[in-house]
Amino acid sequence: MSDWWTYTPADFLMFSPRVYLRLVERYNQDFWPLQLVFVTGTLAIMVLAAMHVRYARIALLPVFAAAWAFCAWQFLWLRYATINWGATYAAIAFILQAGLLALLSLRASNNVLSASRWRRYGGMFLVLFGLLVHPFLPLLATRSLAAAETFGLMPDPTAITTLGAVLAIRGKRLWLLLPVPLLWCAFSGLTLLAMEDRGAAVPAASIVLVAAFLLISARSRARSARH
Repeated sequence: MSDWWTYTPADFLMFSPRVYLRLVERYNQDFWPLQLVFVTGTLAIMVLAAMHVRYARIALLPVFAAAWAFCAWQFLWLRYATINWGATYAAIAFILQAGLLALLSLRASNNVLSASRWRRYGGMFLVLFGLLVHPFLPLLATRSLAAAETFGLMPDPTAITTLGAVLAIRGKRLWLLLPVPLLWCAFSGLTLLAMEDRGAAVPAASIVLVAAFLLISARSRARSARH
């Protein structure tokens, strides 16, 4: 019974890092250049929404809904689930997240940037990281960019970018959009840790940053209310 203390996260991994990377590379090849469409399109919509362009604000959450649905079906269900049975349940959660995004997009108040400076800046930081920086993380591990993970196609940047968008915009029920991406970041962080991937710190750091920005924003509001 004492032997279980000797196990490491890698002992629970159902596939080798090489198999996973090859899966991502083939996936990227199948859909190139859709990666550029998702990233540039979403970045443009976020910028225009920040400039208070009406149609960009309306399109914001539906674009995220499409990204979660695409990632759920094409990567998690059809590909990742073939080497990791847990991806099947993740795909279901991603579809539910897509539906929730689509539902909340019907509320006009959810298309306005947050009044909290901390939430706006923190959210935009995560959005920019998920869209523009995350695809280059393979370079930290001296891997090819053929295995780059991009928003809309891969779960990690999709979850991180969505967390940023939820922080950056305001709405009474937007907190409902936080659990699935936060849980995915926790799951992904443990998986990457088991793979001994240097990127394991990124999902964990995203969770910490979201909690920090929400806490700072709440304290700032409480301070303003007292004065």
